[in-house]
Amino acid sequence: MTDHARTPRILVVEDNADIVDIVQRRLRLDGMEPVVCTSGSAAKALLDQDTFDAVLLDIMMPDVDGYEVLRHIRASPAMDELPVIMLTSKARRDDVEKGHAMGANAYIIKPFGPFDLVRTLRACLGKRSGAPSTPAAS
Repeated sequence: MTDHARTPRILVVEDNADIVDIVQRRLRLDGMEPVVCTSGSAAKALLDQDTFDAVLLDIMMPDVDGYEVLRHIRASPAMDELPVIMLTSKARRDDVEKGHAMGANAYIIKPFGPFDLVRTLRACLGKRSGAPSTPAAS
């Protein structure tokens, strides 16, 4: 039996307003609650004071970059299992490898398909809850 009362809260760390709009609309349509912040420092503060089911994390931001936010998440015992999906235009192989090596659960390159984003997010959420999930196609 599925708990339909529980809405997954997703922290969206993104400074591009157009991307924020696309992600927010898609997540809401899929029954999730997006919480948006537009800087790495704001993301770190939110993560320290609230709980989320997953994080969508851009790398290039005006203050603290996404790598530092990911480092912050993985350094905290309370958040070390929190699913983090890098959502970025940094598409070089070494960027992808660095994201995974630092503990990202998935890496999505912009431009992205909103349905692929949700599929990847649902797969990461399913793994965290222990429920079976199908990995997203690359």
